[in-house]
Amino acid sequence: MKNNVGRGAFVLVASGLVCKFFGGLFRLPLTNIIGIEGIGVFQMVISIYSLALIFVSGGVTNALSKLVSSARARGDYNKINSYLGWAMAFTLGISGVFALIFLLFGGQIAILQGAREGALSYLLLALLLPLSGLVGVFRGLLQGYENMTPTAISQVIQQVAKLGFGLIFAYALAPKGLGMGVFGAFLGMTLSEVFASFYLGVVTFKRSKVGFEIEAKKEFFTASLPLTFGGAVLPLTHAVEAFAIIPLLTKSGLSQDSATALYGLQTGVVGAILNFPLIISVAVAVSLLPNISYLIGRGEEKSVRILIEKAFSSMWFLLIPLVFGLIAVCKTLYPIIYPQTMELYLGVAVNLTTVVGISIICTAIMQFLVSILQASGLYNLSMAFHVIGGIAKIGLLFILAPIGKIGIFSIAISNIVLSTIVSACALIKLGGIVKISFFDIALPLLSAFVMLLVVRIFLALIGGILGLVLAVVIGMAIYFTLCLPLTFKYFNFFLNKIKRV
Repeated sequence: MKNNVGRGAFVLVASGLVCKFFGGLFRLPLTNIIGIEGIGVFQMVISIYSLALIFVSGGVTNALSKLVSSARARGDYNKINSYLGWAMAFTLGISGVFALIFLLFGGQIAILQGAREGALSYLLLALLLPLSGLVGVFRGLLQGYENMTPTAISQVIQQVAKLGFGLIFAYALAPKGLGMGVFGAFLGMTLSEVFASFYLGVVTFKRSKVGFEIEAKKEFFTASLPLTFGGAVLPLTHAVEAFAIIPLLTKSGLSQDSATALYGLQTGVVGAILNFPLIISVAVAVSLLPNISYLIGRGEEKSVRILIEKAFSSMWFLLIPLVFGLIAVCKTLYPIIYPQTMELYLGVAVNLTTVVGISIICTAIMQFLVSILQASGLYNLSMAFHVIGGIAKIGLLFILAPIGKIGIFSIAISNIVLSTIVSACALIKLGGIVKISFFDIALPLLSAFVMLLVVRIFLALIGGILGLVLAVVIGMAIYFTLCLPLTFKYFNFFLNKIKRV
């Protein structure tokens, strides 16, 4: 069997780029429509939605990907139908519980967060969650077949629908109040999930049927429950942040409005820009999991080691210049795309970008290593490592956030600690199967640092949109030239994968 990681990752990276483009088109005008305070409220509701979604389908998606790929390696295709049946039953059952919670207590949750304006949006989550859960189920099964194309297409469907309907409803409802504007954005998200779930459902049921074998039930829950609880740690920490960050920041002397604005800046502005490089790491991790599971099922340990080295090196080669490049151009970029917001917050945003950039690199490494743990069937260890890291992150957040000079930076700093702990534990467990060439790590890192210095000097001399465009071109030329040995290597690699798509 041919290695499909490169091809699958390419498909997901391509769709990710398209989605980020549409996501940017959505987020930028949305910020202007509902304001940075509105974005803060939007992010607070999103944090709770993300946490609930992990319990609904987060572990299910990865479990199905792993189980289906292993069943394929054994030639046991009948069991795949039962995996699908139990996954749908579990997802719809759990989403029903959360829907009831949001319908009954959505207003109280919003008050606890210090964002009453988000109360109405919680009512929509009762419909949004089951739809999103089904999307996760369908994607997991199809990814188990190492078919990333339906996932990519559904992501584009989601973003296009969210862009169109979300902005229309937010613009129409914003004059009625900040809370109504946020509600409009979530209404657009709900419609986007309707379209995505319908498309993926059609593709899924052309390939599989719904079954309920008892043996498959045990295997499904043995895999999905640890992955669900382990995967819930990050959204849970984000939910704790959403509840606690405003009161913690006000302890440092900030007003509630200023604290909410800074949270919106960190999550909705800086975070939105710097999550862009994670397209690459997520695509690699998603593609890697079923491929490694398949190889392990066939006993091909040597192929697993080779695959891990190639996948990490290629991810690193593309990820590092993106992160360093965004850090280099952010001072020029932010006033162009967020002209109103940056009148007061440019200095904070620039400093945040550097710290968050480091956090993104640590997160990418963690995602990669966790995908190997899950593909190896080490579900309980993956969960345990996330719990340890999550406890450390929350503890650090409560210590650092009230300190005036640290404040909003505490979120990124605590994320770095969490990712480092999980990655270190994973490396200790995985031991000899993860071996990466020092040259493949050091050369991109050094080249990206030189690129950052040159680009910053250039932008200090020539600013504006023209300077930004020229800086990007110069930065790319510097990086790929300094990395010339790797540039040729990966250019040929990606070219071959593109030809196979």
